[in-house]
Amino acid sequence: MVAERALLAARQGDVDTLKVLFAEKVLHAGIKDALGASPVHHAARAGKLTCLRYLVEDAGLPGNSHARNGASPAHDAAATGNLACLQWLVTRGGCGTEDRDSSGATVLHLAARFGHHEITDWLLKGGEGDPRVATDTGALPVHYAAAKGDLPSLRLLLGHSPR
Repeated sequence: MVAERALLAARQGDVDTLKVLFAEKVLHAGIKDALGASPVHHAARAGKLTCLRYLVEDAGLPGNSHARNGASPAHDAAATGNLACLQWLVTRGGCGTEDRDSSGATVLHLAARFGHHEITDWLLKGGEGDPRVATDTGALPVHYAAAKGDLPSLRLLLGHSPR
């Protein structure tokens, strides 16, 4: 029951509920969903930056935990297009842009796969993403952008690594 409340509060950005759970000493790093994703993952997916910051800075949950598929909260933010959450997780939350999930995908792979060219642009401009890194199956971010038909991301990726 507590886990469901915490995960729902994180998705909804309900910091007040999270504060109550923390005060009751039941909000902790062991709270996960069936796939091993923490409240931090859920806040990052939903784009709830205030909630994300509360969970990591005040409640002390790890910002760089990994779900069962190896995805960090940064992977989730990149996949769902939440740039502000991704930026915070990379600069303050302990996540690395070159961290890989269980298939070898980085946040750049996921941004390209789901057509989030603003995230692709931020990663490339800041030197935070290497477009030459391949997944375990050999896929590059440019492959995902091409498969998605995401011309803006494709142009960005080819501009940074024309070969």
